Amino acid sequence: MTARGVERGATGTPGRTPLSYPGGVNLFVLGLRRSGTTILYDALREDPELACYYEPLREEAETIGGGSGAREGDAFAETRVLRERFREQRYPELPIELFNWGGPRAAEVELEAELPPHCRDLLAHLLERAPNVAIKETRLHHKIPELAELDPQAAVVHLVRDPRAVCASMLLGRRRRTDVYPDAETFFTARTGRRLWSSRRISAALLERDRSLDLPADLPDFLRPLVVWKAAFAATGAAGRRRFGDRYALVRLEDLRADPRGVLERIYGVIGRSPPDAVLEWTVANLRPEGNVHLGDDPRWTRAARLIGMQEELEEAGYERILELEPDGDRPLDLTPPPPRSRLSGLIGRARRRLDER
Repeated sequence: MTARGVERGATGTPGRTPLSYPGGVNLFVLGLRRSGTTILYDALREDPELACYYEPLREEAETIGGGSGAREGDAFAETRVLRERFREQRYPELPIELFNWGGPRAAEVELEAELPPHCRDLLAHLLERAPNVAIKETRLHHKIPELAELDPQAAVVHLVRDPRAVCASMLLGRRRRTDVYPDAETFFTARTGRRLWSSRRISAALLERDRSLDLPADLPDFLRPLVVWKAAFAATGAAGRRRFGDRYALVRLEDLRADPRGVLERIYGVIGRSPPDAVLEWTVANLRPEGNVHLGDDPRWTRAARLIGMQEELEEAGYERILELEPDGDRPLDLTPPPPRSRLSGLIGRARRRLDER
């Protein structure tokens, strides 16, 4: 017997007939890594009418507190159990690792327009579990049409954050990696082999696809999250508005921090409800104020934006101030690699990392 509205062949591959879900409105919470999607997800968990699922396409590893650290425990625990049970029942021949559709296993597939059948079926399975389901996922920025086919009546919240803050968060991390980026010059020039929250592989794939940028393969670390931010914002925004209309909401993390009630009312507006008091109270109590953006006034942010052509995206998202850090636009971004670090500085850096890990 087939699931609601889904046509299946002998292999179990879903057709493109949209599913019909049992009442209510489903919600997709999308956004780039380090953009605040987890703290919004944490808040939505206070809603007794929402069944919430954390990143069903992520890796198997535990994520204590998720990306926000606002809650104790493994944010992925419940979804992991449901995903494993689904795999055993429906796709027993597939290793569980293949349900991590994107970073860190294969970050470049996040740029593909379609999901494979096993991932698409997993999302459909979760959407069927309750009348109102919220799925938070950072790997679906290029797959909005797939979501619209899964549930045309769903709503999408697209959470964005100042790309400078996203970049600094990816480079510095929770431990403030000043051993790797000790000063402004190093921050804007260093090249490392770090994953940078999958931005290294995704940015490499983007540059391979779009040769018009004429950028070297050896980009400084700080440019990689910016390249991904631009592509993810453009893909999610354009397809979100086109496929979901007034059930698509672009939300800035900075606005959620400044006006939790107003932004939550807008988020709940796309699913036709008012935010419960418990969600608002939890958000006010746990949402930390944004500190100063690391090196936020450095004109190299403006030069980087001009270099990769992200002016339109910045203006659309409300971050045009970045373009005003150097309004004349005369100086290009210097892509010269920094001089190699001495053996002594390398030893000191490794010693600091060992101390940080204790």
